[in-house]
Amino acid sequence: MQMTEPFAATIAAVVPVIWLVGALEVHQMMKIYLASARYLEETAGEAEKLLRDVGERPTSEQLVELNKEIGERLDDGVEQTKVFPPGFLNPLWTAVVAALLLSEFEALRWLATDDPGPRPGLAMYMLVSTMVGFGAVTIVPVAVAMTQALGHLRRGKKRHTAVRDAVELKVDRLRERVDGYRDEAQAHQREVDAVRSERGE
Repeated sequence: MQMTEPFAATIAAVVPVIWLVGALEVHQMMKIYLASARYLEETAGEAEKLLRDVGERPTSEQLVELNKEIGERLDDGVEQTKVFPPGFLNPLWTAVVAALLLSEFEALRWLATDDPGPRPGLAMYMLVSTMVGFGAVTIVPVAVAMTQALGHLRRGKKRHTAVRDAVELKVDRLRERVDGYRDEAQAHQREVDAVRSERGE
């Protein structure tokens, strides 16, 4: 592999496109993260309001219900902020941009130099840094999208399970009440039968 004018010109044209796409993606992911962080703040505020609403002396049932509701809301908010960890991706993107900047500079310098020579090491560096840039603007968004999708699926399953458990609990309580009514009715019927037998009816 060696430097040629078409190769250098292609690198010089492609690198700014990668920068632009990457900058737009990072901006979009930061918007998602900030929206998730705001959602977490809002859920924390809602949880504080719920705590104030129950007053100073909540019943044990209110506390159990409150703990469940607040826990679900805060867990959901924390889960959403895990979609895009800027502390990891920002330095990664900065390193990619630095490598691409050097490629762009070297490509333009090579094109502007009289008889610059084949420079195979430089050609290989430009190829690798450009492919890393392509990878950054394609793999990272796909990974973030998959993380979001899996997070939504996990939260959906969790909510489905919670709803199913709540429904089953209500059905069990209803069944217990019906069984209690049946037992009372049977006991009453036995009393009536006993009185009738005493009377000889």
